[in-house]
Amino acid sequence: MNASIQVHCELPVQADVPQMRDEPRFQAALDLVALPTAVSVARMFVANTMRQWGATFIEPDMEAIAAELVSMAVAATGPAEGASWQDIRKIGAIKVCLVGWQKHIVVEVSDEHRGELVLPAGVELPSDHGLGLINLRAGRWGSCLIASGRVMWAELPVYERTPVRSVAAPPSTSVNGSTPACSAATSPSR
Repeated sequence: MNASIQVHCELPVQADVPQMRDEPRFQAALDLVALPTAVSVARMFVANTMRQWGATFIEPDMEAIAAELVSMAVAATGPAEGASWQDIRKIGAIKVCLVGWQKHIVVEVSDEHRGELVLPAGVELPSDHGLGLINLRAGRWGSCLIASGRVMWAELPVYERTPVRSVAAPPSTSVNGSTPACSAATSPSR
């Protein structure tokens, strides 16, 4: 089944999918500006939302992934490091969106940058930050370009699967779910 779902904080639009498996159960969004403080505000937003949704078992991973995505958005669209307030002419907009499905939760970070996320081939990425952390913790992740910039996303499963493919109790994040935002992209060799 080839699917492409565009979420962008709205109900998904599916192409080439006979039937939709499920509808989003929860949705929350936050608009930010591309300043370094956006990272800590995004962390608080994600932590609070995960608690409200009863998804505390994936809160640490979701919080870390959202912080990395927002950090990349700030680096790409925020003011130059060391710029004084008088030198700043434009501050980019960032939107953090959480979409809770039955079997997974997607975090999307939209910004005004015109480049997609790319995992460098043959480069060992540190697992404690950046794409290395996202690749390690997310079931699937990716990005796509939209008219206003790009959307970076990551998906975490709500349930872990056991070796016999039966559903087990949370808290791991090791299963690929259905396609989240943009075109279907997965983290390499998981």
